[in-house]
Amino acid sequence: MVFRVHFECADLARTTIAQEPDPLWEVLLGLHVLQTDDEPETFGTWRERARARLSAQEQELLALAPPVGYSPDFLTPLAAGQGLEAGLAAVAATPPGRLRSELGRLSDSVRLPAWTRRLAAGENGVMTRLVHGLRSFHRTKIAPQMPMITPAVETTVAKHNDTVASDGFESLIPQLHPALRWEAPVLSVDLPHIDRDLHLNGRGLRLVPSFFCWKYPMMLLDPALPPVLVYPVRPAGRPEAVVRHADRDRAVADLLGKTRARVLKSISSGACSTSELAARAGISLASASEHARILHNTGLVTTHRIGSSVRHMLNPVGADVLSGARS
Repeated sequence: MVFRVHFECADLARTTIAQEPDPLWEVLLGLHVLQTDDEPETFGTWRERARARLSAQEQELLALAPPVGYSPDFLTPLAAGQGLEAGLAAVAATPPGRLRSELGRLSDSVRLPAWTRRLAAGENGVMTRLVHGLRSFHRTKIAPQMPMITPAVETTVAKHNDTVASDGFESLIPQLHPALRWEAPVLSVDLPHIDRDLHLNGRGLRLVPSFFCWKYPMMLLDPALPPVLVYPVRPAGRPEAVVRHADRDRAVADLLGKTRARVLKSISSGACSTSELAARAGISLASASEHARILHNTGLVTTHRIGSSVRHMLNPVGADVLSGARS
């Protein structure tokens, strides 16, 4: 699957590199990382502590941020260096029609809790609680990491600035991520489950470094929004991701059996409880519990208690089985 970004001459002139991570993108991607077990050498200690200290408001955010697939664009409204409070104000000002549309899209792939219906209806109290949760997660889970994150990002961005200044945009692309390819005038982003085109039409592209962007570059889904590409920062000594493109659904079904493969794929849509898993996979609660137990015992799924909930999460081995990332 390929996300193709089409440039015009004006777009190259208007493409910029953010000099620091965007706060709300780090919140969203931190929520993604929290629900996986990937890259334990980078995120393991942070993840363990964050899982143990989630407030009720922060825990509610997990429903809007499945680690695989779509997350609503309204959660990351700004990526132009305007800061956390400006971003939160933009979240709070999201038009009701957009809330309904994006939450409806999310509900196509995950089962949403009842409070999201009130959010979609534009209830101010629910939006206020969401904004407080986002602010709290940044303050307690992201901001304390900035003394470690900032030097890695500064070093990376300085290198990228030098590359653009001396060799041009085309030479920058291989430095950002192995999933990116430049064949003028198109930037191709190899992403699982996404095949679409984005025409910049003179708006340019904002390149945003991110510490919590853990596997693939990220983009907004809505083509009408200011174009952004968020890419992982790679600290020295951290191995690059291996990107494969084969569709292995049939092979996974042959390996696990059709029902268990469906359960594994259902878990890949985002961390879920056993009852949510049963609903996603269209099986009984007892069957979902048994399949989740077997997938956990065979090392494809991890089960954690986060707050008061038990959540089943895809782990790196399970993700590799589904994506074909292992050779």
